Amino acid sequence: MAARSFKDLNKHQQLAILVAVPVLVCATLGWFIYGDLGVLGRDPDDHLPSFVHRELPDSLYTQIGETDKEIATQVLICLRREAREKELKALQGEIAQARERLPLESEKAEMRKMIEQLARDISSDIGKVAVLSVRIDEGGAGGRGGAGAGAEYQTVTYQTSISGDLNGIIKYIDLIEKNLRFMTVNSIAIKPGAMGTDPETHKLTHGSHAVQMNIVTYTYNPALQAGGGR
Repeated sequence: MAARSFKDLNKHQQLAILVAVPVLVCATLGWFIYGDLGVLGRDPDDHLPSFVHRELPDSLYTQIGETDKEIATQVLICLRREAREKELKALQGEIAQARERLPLESEKAEMRKMIEQLARDISSDIGKVAVLSVRIDEGGAGGRGGAGAGAEYQTVTYQTSISGDLNGIIKYIDLIEKNLRFMTVNSIAIKPGAMGTDPETHKLTHGSHAVQMNIVTYTYNPALQAGGGR
């Protein structure tokens, strides 16, 4: 019937239909293609237009999908590496600060002088302390698990004898423990001073206390760091 109707039309009408139908078909296809192409480059996932999707092993779409997965994996590895590098950098900073607090192996004598000087730095308004002797014991019984010779870190104990009043002794220990260079009082023995009476005021007096203490630190030998020099 459609064929007869088309034949019944005059030539101008037939020509119009022959031109209009292909144009309409092309316009429809063009509209769909334009819609898919408009997604290309603007999709957050960078997907190809849907009309070229072909789930075939050797297809371009499959290869692009596999490449995208590999890129995503590498990006994740890079992000993890950056995080680990930041953590490592922070740890290296803490290690460097800790090593700055440790005396070098060559500074053992200077540390002994510092122990003596700390007592002289205590003001008479606070208390009285006098250092009688300081003897260096490297990794001896007074130490705490000192490493053997040739190790990067070694325990050094300063066996120190002092005398003074209670306030001076407390201040002296505080200066040692809070010093910029790492030192700690490992053990302490106090022999109380003799008690007496002031002949003029008849008030009770206390003699200087005798104190034996072990001051422990760890010397650092940079030449042996990470196994160097062994």
